[in-house]
Amino acid sequence: MELRPIIRLGIVLALLCLPVRPASALDLGDWVPGLKLSPFLSERVDYETNVFQVPSHSQSDEIFRTIPGFVGDYTFGPHSLSGGYRAEILRYVHLTNQDTVNHIAAAQLTLDFPKTLLNFREDFIRTNQPPTTELTGPIESNTNTLKASAEYRITSRLSTGLAYSWIDQRFDQNSIGDLINRDEHLVVASVFWKFIPRADVGLNYGIERTIFVTATDRDYTLQRPMISLRGDITPKVATTFRFGWEIRNPDSSSQPSGSNFFMGGDWIYKPTERTLITLSTDRSFQESTFGNTPFYTTTAAQLVAQHQLLPKLSIGARLGGGRNDYSTKETEVNGTSAFRRDWFMVAGGNIEYAIQRWLRVGLEYLRTSRTSNFNQFDFVDEKVTGRVTLQF
Repeated sequence: MELRPIIRLGIVLALLCLPVRPASALDLGDWVPGLKLSPFLSERVDYETNVFQVPSHSQSDEIFRTIPGFVGDYTFGPHSLSGGYRAEILRYVHLTNQDTVNHIAAAQLTLDFPKTLLNFREDFIRTNQPPTTELTGPIESNTNTLKASAEYRITSRLSTGLAYSWIDQRFDQNSIGDLINRDEHLVVASVFWKFIPRADVGLNYGIERTIFVTATDRDYTLQRPMISLRGDITPKVATTFRFGWEIRNPDSSSQPSGSNFFMGGDWIYKPTERTLITLSTDRSFQESTFGNTPFYTTTAAQLVAQHQLLPKLSIGARLGGGRNDYSTKETEVNGTSAFRRDWFMVAGGNIEYAIQRWLRVGLEYLRTSRTSNFNQFDFVDEKVTGRVTLQF
């Protein structure tokens, strides 16, 4: 998890990317019992001061985004099938060669039997937004994630689980893709203990195998013994937090190995019915395109707050930051060798007004910055966004 919008509230908010609750879905139960559908259309105008996030000679532009999509949910007994799709049609006023269409799709099947819970999910993202804090500016990439998990309840409190995920990531830009285009296969075995009715603690062991498409000398195996905490800890606090130790073993003896403490996940606090606060954290290895350095360690946290100020008016704020620590020395501009260190930060706020349940307008400000001891990677980028959303 890098510094990015990271409130995970399910497929609906992931697809809509809206700071408030969606309007009521269309109930199609008269035709198909249990089926609900939520179509939406959003029009955004962004003014961005540093589109390519460079340290000097920055280029600003106005970007028009048309975002149509839908979210559907079908419930049959204790089981459910949900999915959705969102397109982002980007049109730049001046940098027209950056015009593109992003695609985001997700589907999830949950089968809940008396003693067994099965979950299958697939996410596809075609985007020009960089996936990590090392990469900057518009960068086209495809990421497909397939996940399958099974959990067997031995008793009312004790259960075991097995999960598998496959992440396939490809970048259009050869200079990036030749280094980090890859497939990640992860298997996690778990034992869960429900210490309170709506939350459990887990003892987990994961093995990840990463295979690079071109830079095959970077192939490695990652081991992760960890402890997880999930569920509603109190009536006002929920979490999906995990922590442990990760050990990176490269196939090639010419590549550096590494091990460190890692953590990740969200803490969601709802002090009142009108306020939602989310703390997201991450410390983990990330793949690098910098020089001959194969990976870096990112340590990041982000706090997001949303408050329903009036029945039709909501406000929000975001503050986050962190550091990237690179694994090998590289040569700086002045000719000296050093380990690269980056500090990054994001801060912003938003306000949204619901004219009707199906019509909302909003305004958002976001400032992103990075400071590095390799100062050719410094930048400051500010974005102001106006938005109109139509949803049924």
